[in-house]
Amino acid sequence: MGLAALEGKLQQVVNEVEGCMGVAVVDVESGEETGVHEDAFFPMASVCKTPILVAAYRQAEAGTLSLDMRLPITRESRTAGSGLLNFMDEGLNPTVRDLLLLMIVVSDNAATDYVLGQIGGPQAVTTAMELLGLTEIRLHRTIRGLLADINAAIDPRTRGVDYHAMEQLLESTPDLKARFKDPEAVRAGIAAATADRDVATPRQLAALYAQIARNACASAESCAAIIKTLERQQLRGRLPRELPPGVRCCHKTGTLGPGTVTNDSGLIFIEERPIAVAVLSRAVVQPPAETNTAIARIGRLVYDHFAPAETRH
Repeated sequence: MGLAALEGKLQQVVNEVEGCMGVAVVDVESGEETGVHEDAFFPMASVCKTPILVAAYRQAEAGTLSLDMRLPITRESRTAGSGLLNFMDEGLNPTVRDLLLLMIVVSDNAATDYVLGQIGGPQAVTTAMELLGLTEIRLHRTIRGLLADINAAIDPRTRGVDYHAMEQLLESTPDLKARFKDPEAVRAGIAAATADRDVATPRQLAALYAQIARNACASAESCAAIIKTLERQQLRGRLPRELPPGVRCCHKTGTLGPGTVTNDSGLIFIEERPIAVAVLSRAVVQPPAETNTAIARIGRLVYDHFAPAETRH
């Protein structure tokens, strides 16, 4: 079945979004692909954690990283934003494998930065993607660096303020706190800080997931572990939300600000047939729930297009 009909339906969803959204869909078995704005660059936000996951497994295969190595959680390892490690007692010693799991399933920023520190930083991820032919997946900063740049773009008074001091500064400076609750100021800060760094195109992000499904970016054992990690994702309100019960969706979300960037990407399995999907956005001004619904509709459109008629429900 050709993909022209699916492309038209995807275009309708994208057209209704108040902002810019790009979509790429790849039938892994046939190699057919389609999309909307699929070659435009968008901020990855936490979707960058999938390239990090792949880079880590490639290093584990090369013998330069041990997934069993334990790393202590300290005051210095805290990173603002999503995750659980910030709320756990210092002295916890998770393995690198544990950190990769937290990085994906609860989008843990502290775990992400800890992993980046072990694999050689953002450039190591960009290099890994280049070796896979994915030159349009580019990581420039840690999560801590990304958030610091966004904060400084929203208000220069936060420049150089670390995780531990940021909350105190906001509480002690009412006008600063108000500025960080101003959607227009936050959107402008995000746009300035993410214009050309930590970006990817939907086409190449979908291509990465297709490589994972084909065991082309690492060994079959590593790719199976990557898929299992992505399948344990706990943030299920976007691509998988409207899929029928039991349909596998192995994916990674990403968000910045009040829904200014709202992303999801991964593999939807139609029975055993993997379909790679990447949905990226920027400059979104509508409520996050509406963007989540748009991405959920995309997930369902993909399923309905590829699923046999007798299995749709």
